[in-house]
Amino acid sequence: MFGLEDLSIDTLTEVNLWGTWVYWLIGIYFCLPILGYVVLPFLTHRNQTGGRRSIAIFVLGDLGHSPRMCYHARSFAGLDYQVNLCGYLESELAPDLLDHPGIDIHSIPIIKNSRNLPFILFASQKIVLQIYYLFDLLFEFRGTKYIMIQNPPSMPLLLVVIVFIKLFSNSELIIDWHNLNYSILNLRYNNQRHPIVRLLKLYEKWLGRFADLNLTVTKSMKQFLVDEFGLNSKSIKVLYDRPGDQFSPLERLEYSKDEIKSHEIFKHVKNLEEYKILISSTSFTPDEDFNVLLNALKLYDDDAESTQKLLMIVTGKGPLKNPFLRTVEDLKFSSKVVVQSVWLLIEDYPLIISVADIAISLHTSSSGLDLPMKILDFFGCGVPVISLNFPSIGELVKHGKNGLITNSQDKQGEPEELYRLLKLILSDPALMRTIGEGAMEESELRWRANWNHTVGEIFRYN
Repeated sequence: MFGLEDLSIDTLTEVNLWGTWVYWLIGIYFCLPILGYVVLPFLTHRNQTGGRRSIAIFVLGDLGHSPRMCYHARSFAGLDYQVNLCGYLESELAPDLLDHPGIDIHSIPIIKNSRNLPFILFASQKIVLQIYYLFDLLFEFRGTKYIMIQNPPSMPLLLVVIVFIKLFSNSELIIDWHNLNYSILNLRYNNQRHPIVRLLKLYEKWLGRFADLNLTVTKSMKQFLVDEFGLNSKSIKVLYDRPGDQFSPLERLEYSKDEIKSHEIFKHVKNLEEYKILISSTSFTPDEDFNVLLNALKLYDDDAESTQKLLMIVTGKGPLKNPFLRTVEDLKFSSKVVVQSVWLLIEDYPLIISVADIAISLHTSSSGLDLPMKILDFFGCGVPVISLNFPSIGELVKHGKNGLITNSQDKQGEPEELYRLLKLILSDPALMRTIGEGAMEESELRWRANWNHTVGEIFRYN
């Protein structure tokens, strides 16, 4: 039997040397990518010290449904920044974004549960893949001056960006607080003390303190971040949403009312001139209860004293659209109330709003601290709004001045309250005129001027 004792000392030494070299080669093989993609870029990286600045804007959502972040991109491009706008590309983007020489669009891959994995497994897989995709993009923008993220969603985007900045970049972090991620998650559990909800709240609270600048959509949210999250009030700017230039009152459009009313959504309505046009916009998700609207319209339809005909246009698409349409069929409205649900092209949406008489917002806010962008779209077209009540809505809708706000104390009473306000505004021409004038005044307030006034000086460098 041939054994180890039969080998000479020289032979054993040669074998050991070869084994050592193999280990070294394997180590070098695995270290080269790290050296090439992490260490060398880190050592040779230089922050922007002159010339054109850049900003990377991240949305872990559909860019086509993230108007505020797209407005940010336009505003930074207007200050001669090179803008890298990153997010999901699920719906159509405005042509001026796609064609703007100062704005580059970067797609974040959408991760779907195509194999029907259990929620925990899919969520874990999704987070791991998102971390990979985000780091891959972030390394493209290592020299950028600023990184701006939308919150929510904050998981895992906020943590990934902070780790990236601390380890590989000297970029400054801007968080644009649209809402609170934990409050949206709480819609699933309906329990603020649920361990997962509490964990996400701690995640937002702790990581939010790493931002160099925080933007909020309301004063209420700024106060919450100071009181509850311990953020420095000096690091927070309230930047109200305002409509973009594409939303304009009918009087300022190049189209006449009759031309707009020739749109196909009006073709199936006989004697259209007899109808008041109501409009609402939605993503058909659980945070907006459209049964409130439909039940209010049914109360109106059954009221013999209410004779004004109504055309209710509901724009948007989403997971609850089919249940909404089935409910419309089940309610069997008379010809006094016509309900249409449509998906409008991006260029048609502002035009249809402009011919509406009244807009309705069913947004109630998971946190009570944000404001719905859709109301800004309505105001941009000079259309008054009836809104459901929630804590911060008074920062935007002024009851009796540019719209009406329900005062129901419980959700069961909301349909009747909405019906009451609808009947009130339709029967009181003076009130309709007053809030219409107030909405027209709101249409003068624009995103560009507001952005430049609030934060323009912070980012201007020329």
